[in-house]
Amino acid sequence: TTVTPSLFLSHPTHQMFTALRKLKKRSEAQKETELENTVAHAIFDIEVNNKDLKYALQPISFVSAREIKISKTRSAIIIFVPRRELQQYQEIHTKLVRELEKKFSGKHILIVAQRRALQKRTSSLIHRPRARTLKVVNENIMKDICYPAEISGLRTRVKTDGSEHLKIFLDPSEKVNLEGKLSTFSVAYRKLTGKTSSFQFAE
Repeated sequence: TTVTPSLFLSHPTHQMFTALRKLKKRSEAQKETELENTVAHAIFDIEVNNKDLKYALQPISFVSAREIKISKTRSAIIIFVPRRELQQYQEIHTKLVRELEKKFSGKHILIVAQRRALQKRTSSLIHRPRARTLKVVNENIMKDICYPAEISGLRTRVKTDGSEHLKIFLDPSEKVNLEGKLSTFSVAYRKLTGKTSSFQFAE
């Protein structure tokens, strides 16, 4: 008997393994979490059923996913993607985030490239790429978090206890779309970098 592609795809076991191809762990020993499994199925479902995103989603994957609490009533999901695929994600960012937020009951979705800072070398003979310094990694995380809004300015305020608070000013062209996510950006940036910040739109 010939099995048609549509019938084959409808089999739950096949759907599970097909969806999980969207998740590419850095190590085969790492087991996917329940959240990552759910995110993989959500992205795969969009790939299969959304004609506007189908071909853009086919070649790309994600590395991990993490849920963070923003307030008593709201949480957000950070999806970490391979750095080399970030541009492909950003080309479909608005549409993809909108579809994912529908699937996750309105939870804010952030797409961030997987980056890791290299420790500062004690020897001047060992070269550390600038893109892998802690400062640059944190700057790029900041840009990913608030995308597609562009950062128009930064201000650092030093508190009386010596701690620093970053004020991050965003281009107001995205204010209508992202104003409700400013607190999410701040919490996500603190969770990922340990730095306190506030995001706001420039006047």
